[in-house]
Amino acid sequence: MSIASHAQPAGTFPVSRDAEGTVSLECLHCGTPVDGDAKEPFCCSGCSFVYALIHAENLDRYYELRGKRGVPLFGLFERSRDTKWLEPIEAKLAECEGTTRIDLDVQGLHCVGCVYLIDTVFRKEAGAVQVVVNPALGKVQLGVKQGFSLASFVEKVERFGYRLGPPVKSDGQSRRTSDLLVRMGVAIAIAMNSMIFAISSYAGLTEGFLAELFFAINFGLCLVSVAVGGTVFFRSAWQGLRRGILHLDLPIALGIVAAFSGSVWSFFERGSSSSYFDTVNVFIALMLVGRFLQERVLERNRRYLLASDGTESLLSRRIDEASGKVGVVPCSTIEKGDRLLITPGDLVPVAGKLEGASASFSLDWINGESRPSRFEPDAVVPAGAFLAGSQAITLRATEPFSASPLVELLRSPLARDKHGPRTGWFWQQLAKWYVTAVLCLAALGFVVTWLRLHDVGAALDVVTAVLVVTCPCAFGIATPLAYELVQNGLRKSGLFVRSPGFLDRATTVRRVVFDKTGTLTTGTLKLADDAPLSALDEGARATLYNLAARSHHPKSQAVVRALGEDIAFDEALTVVEHPGRGLAAVREGREYRLGAPGWASSKADADGDLVFAVDGETLAVLSTTEELRRDAREEIARLRNDGYEVWILSGDRDDRVQALAEGCGIEVSHAKGEQGPKDKAAFLREIDRADTLMIGDGINDSLVVEAAHTSGTPAIDRPFMAARSDFYFVTPGLRPIRLALRASHRLHQVIRRNLTIAIAYNLVAIGLAYAGLMSPLLAAIFMPISSISILLATIASLSGRRAPWKS
Repeated sequence: MSIASHAQPAGTFPVSRDAEGTVSLECLHCGTPVDGDAKEPFCCSGCSFVYALIHAENLDRYYELRGKRGVPLFGLFERSRDTKWLEPIEAKLAECEGTTRIDLDVQGLHCVGCVYLIDTVFRKEAGAVQVVVNPALGKVQLGVKQGFSLASFVEKVERFGYRLGPPVKSDGQSRRTSDLLVRMGVAIAIAMNSMIFAISSYAGLTEGFLAELFFAINFGLCLVSVAVGGTVFFRSAWQGLRRGILHLDLPIALGIVAAFSGSVWSFFERGSSSSYFDTVNVFIALMLVGRFLQERVLERNRRYLLASDGTESLLSRRIDEASGKVGVVPCSTIEKGDRLLITPGDLVPVAGKLEGASASFSLDWINGESRPSRFEPDAVVPAGAFLAGSQAITLRATEPFSASPLVELLRSPLARDKHGPRTGWFWQQLAKWYVTAVLCLAALGFVVTWLRLHDVGAALDVVTAVLVVTCPCAFGIATPLAYELVQNGLRKSGLFVRSPGFLDRATTVRRVVFDKTGTLTTGTLKLADDAPLSALDEGARATLYNLAARSHHPKSQAVVRALGEDIAFDEALTVVEHPGRGLAAVREGREYRLGAPGWASSKADADGDLVFAVDGETLAVLSTTEELRRDAREEIARLRNDGYEVWILSGDRDDRVQALAEGCGIEVSHAKGEQGPKDKAAFLREIDRADTLMIGDGINDSLVVEAAHTSGTPAIDRPFMAARSDFYFVTPGLRPIRLALRASHRLHQVIRRNLTIAIAYNLVAIGLAYAGLMSPLLAAIFMPISSISILLATIASLSGRRAPWKS
């Protein structure tokens, strides 16, 4: 299929404007900004492929259902997928009769268009009965009959950029959000009805049976609201106190308790004239809305990816010595001496001695080495390597899985935000001072009123009024709304926040540290110079394409990408792979080779690392190099202009790391190579003063991202990394990182301004309460006005064309 056939002229690209009015082109598939000199209207090859595929399959309605914005598909097609998890499910399916239910997790669901695509693909499969796709949970439930090919369905769905896996996503977070949604709905219903009953009192109905009935109903409604909604904050505040943490649920909980207690006292002792039940109900409803906003975006971001359960679901193929049969087993059962079958693209779970022929393995997850390494027979292949060739090999395990370094590197990640959504110094200090100030002002009001009037009831009225009107709406609802606006904006820019505390920690970042392979670079190789390919005649180009297209080796794939997809694939050509050396084929009586210089041609130029030859005569000498992310140089320069130190911390060879640093404009002294996982973590601890952002993507980065003050990853095809990071991004470029840092500062500017407004409001309200002028009616007016004004100011500051993620 030719992708280019769906390209449009540059003049017809979709366009957008940033805050300065600069026009930028947009990707036809996802809407991500595209380079101005792009030849096709796509941000990456993944979007280009899927756009063409959707049109070829007559699934254009996807774009109608989805809307303008989608998610970039960068990097989803670079490495062959491990599908061993399918084999046990298919074996079970083959044994079942009638309709069988299959539950799967899905990565990449974000809209009704995704549901439409998966539903349509499923219904075209033989044996398909029913499918239920749940974008909110990132799950799909299939009802199938015998004869249904699960592997075929998975392969077709994954062509569109989704990823399917076994059902390991936890429902705990979903149940918590669902419970919160129910509580919020009850609280809002109570608040609305409570206001209706309170209106009669404000209108003058203060005596008689009907007035007492309405007061009693409001008391009952408030009791239910506190029991249903207030307990969310009581529980959270108590858990924080038990851990010695003061977070903002504490003033909310105290406000609810104090206002409700004061209103109950007034209800039973003073004939209900000073009860604030309706205000308490509205306050609880608003706080629950804020909490729901706070949880919703983060849950969606977590559900977008496949879940990581460490090593629990890691599988491998083990060869039974007695029968010779191959079975898929959990890696945790591998013992020393076991024979393992490793197929192309498979992860090596334990160190093992290579049997049979030599083979090439990619070590980029282990040490960041961008180029595959060749291993000879009897050499020990390290755990964490990937088979880069196109032929399966066997390994003899030299250690049990319990001794594999993968166990430590893939262990369950530590929670960064154990004590609530905001546990940073700023929020702890704010909560402490707010609670202290409100309690002191309430106590002062009691003392002053009692000394002035010698009336305990009047003094308690002042206390109740102070506790009610000092509404923490600025951070109970306006702050969660601000966080949601920022997180949604970053999501549209391709960055997904996973950790609630990231946007707080990001304000203290002064240093950004990048891994190299897969982070600053795309993780793939490209030809340093395409000129040798241009010198080939049409027949030689076709032969070279057919040799390279039959190999998963990164160097072969670099040749395929350089040649393009206009060359026809020759199914009749027989290609032989010589592990560790290259590929060979005989065509029209002549032998063509593509591979290592000394093997493909004895006359090869030593400067190249890949040679294409015929009958020993060199046709082309090729050199491969790493491909930088498209905006790496520009974004590093912008980060430095914004005042950030930029470092590279990599396991790759030191000379390559420093060469890349020079090319990106990073000081050579800030580029550290040949760093193992523990070395990286130790180095970061030395330089980190709660001010370092680490960006990494490989298994060798799992320790360092946990050690960093805050962290992110581009590796959405590696859920174990996202599970350890505060955010992940899916764009071809690095721009979302800078936008996230800028957005965090804008967010805190808005929060500080909101707090200033809240302090001014509270001072006026407390003054009225001290003067004895604060009534339930005035409180019912004051609190909504203050809340609405702060909400409108928040929305105006964090939306529109001047939003920080549009800069």
